[in-house]
Amino acid sequence: MAVPDDFSAQLALLRSHYIGQLDGVLSAMENQVAESGTEIATGTLAALGAQLHKLAGSGGTFGFPLLSQAARKLEIVTDDWLAHPEHIDVSAWLAWKADLLGLRQTLRPPVEEKAAPSARRLSPPASRSHHAPIRLVLIEDDIELGEQLSRGLGQFGYEVSHYPGFAPAQNELLSNPPDMLLVDIVLSGQIPAAGNEGAAQLFTQLGYRLPTLFMSALTDFSAQMAAAQAGGGAFLQKPVDVPSLAEKIERLLQNPEEIPYRVLIVDDDEVLAEHYRLALAAAGMIAAKVCNPAQVLAAMDHLNPDLVLLDLYMPGYSGAELARAIRYGEKWQGLPIVFLSAEDDLDRQTTALTSGADDFLTKPISDVRLVAAVRVRAARARTIDELMSRDSLTGLLKHASIKDRMAQEADRARRQGKPLSVVMVDIDHFKRVNDTWGHPMGDQVIKTLAHLLRQRLRRQDSIGRYGGEEFVAVLPECSSADAKRLLDDIRRRFAEIRFMHGDRSFNVALSAGIATTADYPAPSDLLAAADAALYVAKQNGRNQVRLAPQP
Repeated sequence: MAVPDDFSAQLALLRSHYIGQLDGVLSAMENQVAESGTEIATGTLAALGAQLHKLAGSGGTFGFPLLSQAARKLEIVTDDWLAHPEHIDVSAWLAWKADLLGLRQTLRPPVEEKAAPSARRLSPPASRSHHAPIRLVLIEDDIELGEQLSRGLGQFGYEVSHYPGFAPAQNELLSNPPDMLLVDIVLSGQIPAAGNEGAAQLFTQLGYRLPTLFMSALTDFSAQMAAAQAGGGAFLQKPVDVPSLAEKIERLLQNPEEIPYRVLIVDDDEVLAEHYRLALAAAGMIAAKVCNPAQVLAAMDHLNPDLVLLDLYMPGYSGAELARAIRYGEKWQGLPIVFLSAEDDLDRQTTALTSGADDFLTKPISDVRLVAAVRVRAARARTIDELMSRDSLTGLLKHASIKDRMAQEADRARRQGKPLSVVMVDIDHFKRVNDTWGHPMGDQVIKTLAHLLRQRLRRQDSIGRYGGEEFVAVLPECSSADAKRLLDDIRRRFAEIRFMHGDRSFNVALSAGIATTADYPAPSDLLAAADAALYVAKQNGRNQVRLAPQP
């Protein structure tokens, strides 16, 4: 069966394939009951029950909700007879047989699933290239403050256009909308004078909302309420220091789904499993299906899923037993496992959940609901994983996690024959910062450097907080010369940042050491060499980047 590239075409083709098979499936079941007369063998009844279970789960998905409902009623009776054969009598069997032969009457023309209602867009229609600078438009009537914030945010790599009001910014805002708006709530002498009103008018003209951070010198509740009513994603009270502003901007622009969710579907109904896979893939997820439960663990090691969708009843296997087996692996202790089954008995669902699964979705399920359910559960799981593996102050990988990432990347670099650079970064005279300006200010300095590293490094790079004021960056496919140019740029930008403490300000510098797999292929030697290069930078005056010498 040729598979088109377009997801909607693939789903339509799959539905056509399902409908084409349906006649044969029903004919086979009808022949089985016709041959049985007034008696039926337990084996035949079990086979019919398994097929009814599939129809109950798949019919509604492919546009035949009445088929699902009728098959589920027959399946419930079948399960009871298999558990209690004494319940079968001739009249009950003849009535069941008549209902099964009547399944064809449920095959009305397929019901096309309605797409999710189109909501007013909340984000720009086209996504920004990751490598392009983040563009900000600052609406601030205080010219001196606006220029100060523009310069400061420029040190973090943002591209800032400053305007005193919405009217002079109109052309840029409509012809080339930025990635984000920074708006003062009160704009003296401007029309409109309220920044929140100007933002609301702009969003009406654009047809969608831009991510927006509001600022105000007002301290009362009304300013924050005005920002909230205008759909602001963040609010800062003036005076605003650049590091705090940069941190808010980064958080507001974070896209939790930038890395697609990975979903493993385990279902012996291959056509239905493929439908689920296509529906999730069309929503931007990476989905894989397994129709033989014996292959589940191998598939999980290959995919490393964020979530598993697991059928409850499969030939030779119970989904509950399979969930328990998955949980034996230490790696999968926190993995969300969601049963997706036609089983609608609440007691049986509850019993199944005690095996180690997290939730239960009932077949048939619409594509829209499936995607929403998977996205919510996968996002929650990823958030928990982030909290477990990342430093609470900076959001960077913890000590153990960055060492694991470095070992993985070093192994990948060796296999691919490509360079890998590892950088050790340390804030100069950090104890002096804490002693002079206090530990809260020291935390602000650490967070600022963490933010700057995230802004200036690439998506494929990994950054971790190695110790108090020490950081490690792992840079795949990056030579020592390229790494030095990059870190020197970060070092210069960091040294230019002004940290405000009351009415006083100060600067901080950093030092860094770099080592590459070309000279130090073993991960332990790589990190030790970078640390030694950092020590040389410290000993030779600080505020510099040094390369580890060739061994």
